Amino acid sequence: MEKIRTIITQDAEVDDQNSLRHILLYANDIEIQGIIQTSSVFHWIGQRGTQGPEDKPDYDNVYRWTGTAWMNEVIDNYESVYENLICHDKNYPTPHYLRSIIKVGNIGYPGEMDNPTEGSKLIKERILDDDLRTLYIQVWGGTNTIARALFDIEQEYRDSSCWQDLKNKIEKKVVITACGEQDNTYRDYIAEVYPNIQFVKCLQMKSYGYAWNMMPEGNSKENLKADFFKKNILHHGALLDKYATWADGQYYEGEPERCQFGVNKELMKNWWGIKAGMGEHVHYDFLSEGDSPTYFCLFPWGLRGLENFSYGSLSGRFEKDNSQKNSKGELLNYWNPVDDAYTDIHGKTVYTESMWGYVEHIQNDFAARANWCISNINDEQPPVVEIEESKDFLVTKGQEIQFHLKMQENVDYFIKYYQDASSYKKCIDTHINNNVISINLPTDLKNKDQLHFIIEGKNKDKHRLARFAQIIFTVNE
Repeated sequence: MEKIRTIITQDAEVDDQNSLRHILLYANDIEIQGIIQTSSVFHWIGQRGTQGPEDKPDYDNVYRWTGTAWMNEVIDNYESVYENLICHDKNYPTPHYLRSIIKVGNIGYPGEMDNPTEGSKLIKERILDDDLRTLYIQVWGGTNTIARALFDIEQEYRDSSCWQDLKNKIEKKVVITACGEQDNTYRDYIAEVYPNIQFVKCLQMKSYGYAWNMMPEGNSKENLKADFFKKNILHHGALLDKYATWADGQYYEGEPERCQFGVNKELMKNWWGIKAGMGEHVHYDFLSEGDSPTYFCLFPWGLRGLENFSYGSLSGRFEKDNSQKNSKGELLNYWNPVDDAYTDIHGKTVYTESMWGYVEHIQNDFAARANWCISNINDEQPPVVEIEESKDFLVTKGQEIQFHLKMQENVDYFIKYYQDASSYKKCIDTHINNNVISINLPTDLKNKDQLHFIIEGKNKDKHRLARFAQIIFTVNE
């Protein structure tokens, strides 16, 4: 399978630092081509003589700035566990390679894209390369360094005869997965010049950010609580020793007291999220990885969200927002997250962030990878969920469809009709008998209806690792 390639841009907030430690455990499965620090409306280094708006400090002053040395410190920690990691998979990149792709981008103030930077030059180079793979650029901070790279390309080529073809190529090649809009440069520049670049707003802040305590009870929430982290994540080698949790004693450079979640223990019961209903915490609860949904969708776990973000992925499900236009009235390729049904521990079905049902699996897998950092013994493998026939079927209403799993020992299999992603909004009966999956299609289906089925395989080992197959039926009457 061809590896997904990606560039990380981040503003170095503590949850970004957690996200970087987490994604490095999957650097064998995806190809990281850049780790770039940028600014955002939350963090900047300051640029002399720059005046900010009234509701922010002057942009010539430093604001919640963490420095840039931390990125190499994280790679130092990665290097400490590297020999164990490559016992599990030789495809982990070397620490030397990872250091070579660490760059500082545009960091002066929110939306600063005044000049090319080492970060913007790396992005520009990757956008213009001959690699035919989609380039997924993650945004954990502002989009300004990406905007500068795109601006430099425009300046270089806009007067040439090839500009329109190049622009069309870029708009197809680049996909931005963003933790929202954390400065003005997507709106003010990217959307104006490159409106067809797909912008996927991967906001699942209740599922995997500071607000997780607000979510329904169930396995996903249990796997974000202190007991899970103390048992499975913390004290699992140098890479995770500084993974930040609530009241763990860590001090965050540049942050004010109201954001010192590691050392200011009063925040557990009196933090800024209390007024918003985000709840109290105990020592070692999950703090946040609010930006990680920008890359969970890239994991090759069998879900098909990268074919079409409306199909859903580990990052949730998204729909194109046809109300989003630029100042010229051009429709933007802008995608928003939508809710899915989730059945809580009490059997009550509620609609909530569409990523929430996958958090338990993400965390179980995280725990297994954490164990790789301290052990060179690989005694647990995730299942491979394969269908003998196809992942796509043309069907007719009222038809009984049967297809077959390639069964593995030590794996439990489950199937569900993914109603939220499907055009048919009633229930559909599904059955698994040994390796045979049977689906009885309703008689009131309409031509072109699309039906999604998720097959989950979960191993019976310590971490109950899960993988998936997503089967799509299209009604052809």
